[in-house]
Amino acid sequence: MIVCYCCSRSGLPAALSALEDGGMDDVIVREVPCAGSVEQWEVLRSFRQGAEGVLIVGCLLENCAHHYGSEVAARRSAVLEGTVQDVGLAKGRVAMVHLAEHQAARFRRAVEEMRATIREQGGQA
Repeated sequence: MIVCYCCSRSGLPAALSALEDGGMDDVIVREVPCAGSVEQWEVLRSFRQGAEGVLIVGCLLENCAHHYGSEVAARRSAVLEGTVQDVGLAKGRVAMVHLAEHQAARFRRAVEEMRATIREQGGQA
């Protein structure tokens, strides 16, 4: 299972469009007002609840509705990558993707990359 925290303005529309195309039964989409609002405890809770990977999906840096939300999210996801390694998960289980609302194909590619990383590490995704 891959949990995706999606910005309501860009990530969510792209994710929902990708989900409509099918083949994403292992993806759970959680809407957030801004990718920068995703807290460390939320990501860690997702792993405790069975997620094998977490994507944080935010606006393109130059188009962030909250001005710096995507930058905050990118820094936070880098820190989270180290944190999940500290608790025993392999590298690559947390990723950040910046996209526009019409970029469902980019969302799908990010999910496929996460799946590939999980499989390489012996996961089920």
